[in-house]
Amino acid sequence: MYKQYVLAVLLLCGLVPLAIAQQTPKQFVLHNTEIISIHSKNTGRDHELVLVYPSSYKTHPDKKYPVLYYLDAYWDTPLVVSTYGNLIYDNQVPEFIMVGLSYPDSANYSKERRLDYTFTAMDEKSGKANAFLEFIKTEVAPLIERQYRGEKTDRVIAGNSLGGLFTITAAYQAPDFFSGFIALSPAVEWDNQALFALDNNYAKQHKTLNGRMFVSYGTSEYPAFRDPIIHFQKQLAARKYQGLALLNYTMDGLDHTGVKGDGYARGLIWVWKTKKPAGPSGLERDMTSAN
Repeated sequence: MYKQYVLAVLLLCGLVPLAIAQQTPKQFVLHNTEIISIHSKNTGRDHELVLVYPSSYKTHPDKKYPVLYYLDAYWDTPLVVSTYGNLIYDNQVPEFIMVGLSYPDSANYSKERRLDYTFTAMDEKSGKANAFLEFIKTEVAPLIERQYRGEKTDRVIAGNSLGGLFTITAAYQAPDFFSGFIALSPAVEWDNQALFALDNNYAKQHKTLNGRMFVSYGTSEYPAFRDPIIHFQKQLAARKYQGLALLNYTMDGLDHTGVKGDGYARGLIWVWKTKKPAGPSGLERDMTSAN
C-alpha cells in the first residue's frame, strides 16, 4: 500500500514519467529493412538509402536480385513495401531488392528533392539532377551490386511528380543504365515544359530508347499540371522509339498523390512483365491446399 501511495503522489507531482506506470507501446517495424547513411561526392551532401530485402534474401546467399530504385523514400516506403508484398503474393512480379533514396531526418525534404530531381534550373535551388543521377550511377548502384547482390542488368527507377520527371529524364540522360521506368504523375510542366525540348533534341539523333516505361496521371489532377502529361504521353507514343515498351495509363477520379497506390502496382507489373513468375497466385495456392 505504501509503495502504491508513494508512486501515486510522485505521478501527481510530475516526478515520475507516466511510462513507468504503464507499459511502453510496441513499435511497428518493417521487417527486412535497414537504413544506410552515405555522403555523396557528386552532390556534396548527405543522403540515406532505405534498403528492403526480399524474403528469400537470407536463405539464398548466392542469389542476385533485380533492384527497384525509388525516390521520395521518406514518404513512400510503407506504400512501396506493402505493394511489393501484395504483388509477390499474387505472383505478379519477381522478387527484387528495394532501394529507397532518402535524406537524413534533419533535412528539408521538399527543398532537397527540388534540387535533386530537376535537370533544368528555374532558380539557384533547383537543377542539380545531373549530380544526383551520377550519385545513383557511380555511388549507389555500385554499392548495391557489390555488397547487396543487386543485379547489374535489371535496374528500375520510379518516382512521383518531380520524381516522375527525374525518372523520365533519366531514360534520356543515362540510356541503357536502367531497364525500367515508372513515372507517376510526372511534373512535365516544370520549367516551361522543358521535357518536350529534351525529347525533341533526342529524337533528332536517336531512333532507339531502350526500356519498359510506365507513365500515368490522375484525371482529377489540376489541369495545368495534368494536361502537359497527356500531351507528352502522346508525343512519346508517336515517336515509336525502337526498344521502348511504353504503357500510358490514366487513373480515373484520382488526384496527384492518390495515384501512387494504383500506379506503383501497375507500374511494377508492367516493367517486370517479361519476368512474371510461373505458377499460381497465393490465393489459388491457399484455396487449393484447403480443399
